[in-house]
Amino acid sequence: MKLCFPVSQNQGLESIIYGHFASAPMFMVIDTDTGEFLTFPNCDETVPEAGCNPFKALSNKNLDAVIVGGIGDGFLAMVHMMGFTVLQAQSESIKACIEHYQQNALDAVEMQNSANEGKCGGDDDDHGCNHSHSHDDESDECEDCDDCNQCLS
Repeated sequence: MKLCFPVSQNQGLESIIYGHFASAPMFMVIDTDTGEFLTFPNCDETVPEAGCNPFKALSNKNLDAVIVGGIGDGFLAMVHMMGFTVLQAQSESIKACIEHYQQNALDAVEMQNSANEGKCGGDDDDHGCNHSHSHDDESDECEDCDDCNQCLS
């Protein structure tokens, strides 16, 4: 089985799932049959300066499932259109998620109407994701969000 995880750093099976699928700096694919894994940037590698692009990053990948900490409805629909099953992580640990997957203990992610439910769409601290959405007065950039410039390296 080939499982895909959004991550911010390549630490092999010790990697931690990145909380936001669409803005993850990279993806890790682990073949549970062989133990082999690979990482690749979350961008169109032919135009990395364009920023995060999970559609291009995952195109032409042979995956059995994508396991996420969080994903918005738009990207959930996109991943489904690509033919991938999307499962909800029960832990930040990739190693634990693989064990949960092998035990059939991960639920499929369902549409949540996430924008209207305040899940990662508001400025409050209780919005369902693992980072702050506080903004300073001079910028609309999130202080704690990662830029996808890792694609440029």
